[in-house]
Amino acid sequence: MITIVEDFYSPEDLGIMSLYFMNTPFLESYHSKEWQVSNRLQAYPVHESAQIPKSDDPRSAYQIFKRTLEYKTNLKPLYIKTLLRKIKLSELKESAVFKNDRPHMDDETFNYAGLVYFNSNSIKDGTKLYSDERDFEPTLIVGARVNRLVLYNTQQPHSTPMDQHVEERWVQPVFLITEKETLNKYNSFINKDLK
Repeated sequence: MITIVEDFYSPEDLGIMSLYFMNTPFLESYHSKEWQVSNRLQAYPVHESAQIPKSDDPRSAYQIFKRTLEYKTNLKPLYIKTLLRKIKLSELKESAVFKNDRPHMDDETFNYAGLVYFNSNSIKDGTKLYSDERDFEPTLIVGARVNRLVLYNTQQPHSTPMDQHVEERWVQPVFLITEKETLNKYNSFINKDLK
């Protein structure tokens, strides 16, 4: 399942989320954490915010996202993990993965993963989707478009663009649990880590 939602946020909420993006601290990191590297430039270098905290305040970034997701997709998430991510072209060009697509699948403890694009309208800043993780060519490329949500099953092989068009690619990664069985597995996994 692949879902694409144009004009995901209302104009007012897009403005609030953009301000949140501009005023949030970011830490240097890399993707994917499954790759064991000693230097983030050996992987896909990113700058990430902390997870957007769950909140009951209707004006919070969490509630804006949750309310919009439910309205635009009819999904009723049981758990949401979302954050903000910047990818700098200058760092990407220095990385070991530049121009080398690396299809991967996301954490299977979630049902859906996806992105909201914030600052590009280029196919080069979008998401490549594959039929199989070992494929060299994507089956589908979803181009970036400001305020577009792309959502897919976490076991859908995909890759990030390696020929990025903008100097800083701004995205909001999202991970959703929508099934009770998956939530139980997630909670068991989390509780095991806490012991």
